[in-house]
Amino acid sequence: MRHRFLFFLVLAAFATAGCWLGITLSRHPKLEWFKLLNIVGLACDFLGILVLSEIAISSERVSQFFVNWLAGLLLWGQTVVPLGAATGSWLFGEGPSQSLVTQFFTSYFVYSLLPLAVLEGFVFGPEARARYGTTQRSRAFGLWLLIVGTLAQLVAAFKDLYT
Repeated sequence: MRHRFLFFLVLAAFATAGCWLGITLSRHPKLEWFKLLNIVGLACDFLGILVLSEIAISSERVSQFFVNWLAGLLLWGQTVVPLGAATGSWLFGEGPSQSLVTQFFTSYFVYSLLPLAVLEGFVFGPEARARYGTTQRSRAFGLWLLIVGTLAQLVAAFKDLYT
């Protein structure tokens, strides 16, 4: 019962943060989507380096935290925050970047479903927990973060190159 309440509390916090993000970014005078994508890529790269660091790999407790809690928070965060941001921008956003924010976060949600399914299958899901050890899951999680982050930054860089 307590875990269920905590789960809904975290989802509500993610939705609220996403809504606030969508409303705030809608007011930005000259927002460009590839700059948002670059921020997402850098955040994923940072987390990937943290997960693959020597400190994390050498400690079983830290590795378990990353694959059991951080991966789940990231999985739900990358689902709920973009939906909250798109909804917040669409319903409550006022400003020059409202439509861009709504489109970006809607697209980001749709495009992130495949990478999130990979995360679920190899790191966080019940099959992954039964099939792979903590070390394998931690390394897969770090690799997943680095690949997703680098791809996001490459797309953003090529878009920036041609603007």
